[in-house]
Amino acid sequence: MAEKFIVGCYGLTFDSDSLLMARQRSGYWAGKWTSPGGKLEPGESLEKCVERETYEETHCRVKAVKQLNAISPYSPDSAFEKQVVLVFYLCKHLEGEPKKGDGVDAAEWVSVDRFERLSAGGLVPPQVFNAVSDLCACKSFPQCLSTSRGRR
Repeated sequence: MAEKFIVGCYGLTFDSDSLLMARQRSGYWAGKWTSPGGKLEPGESLEKCVERETYEETHCRVKAVKQLNAISPYSPDSAFEKQVVLVFYLCKHLEGEPKKGDGVDAAEWVSVDRFERLSAGGLVPPQVFNAVSDLCACKSFPQCLSTSRGRR
C-alpha cells in the first residue's frame, strides 16, 4: 500500500492548431511527450504549480484558467511506494516561445497531426492523451480553443 502521495499539476495550453508539449528527460515518463507540469511544492496552490512548472519546462508564461480533472492512476501491483494524483488544467498562453527548460529535452507547439502520430507511437502517456481527448471530444484542437487562446 502506498504511504506517500505526490500531486502533479499539468497544463493543456492551446494556440492556433497546436498544443504546448515537452519531452521529458527523466523519471517515469522519460522520453515521452507530455503537457508541461510537475510536482506541487509545499504551500503552493495547484494553479501556481502548473503555471510555475510550465514556465520552468518551456519558458512560456501561462495562466491556469480551469481545472479539468484529477486522476489517480494507482495499481496495488506497482513497484512504487507512492500514489500519484494528476491534476489537469486548461491554461491560457500569455507570452513566450517554447524552448527546452528544466527536466526536458524539448519544448514545442505540437500540431494535431503530430500529436496523433506521437500518441499512436506510444510517445504520449495515456493520462495526457485522455485529458486532451476528454477536453476536445473532437478530432482537431481548434474546437478546443475558446477559453485558452493566447495573444499570439
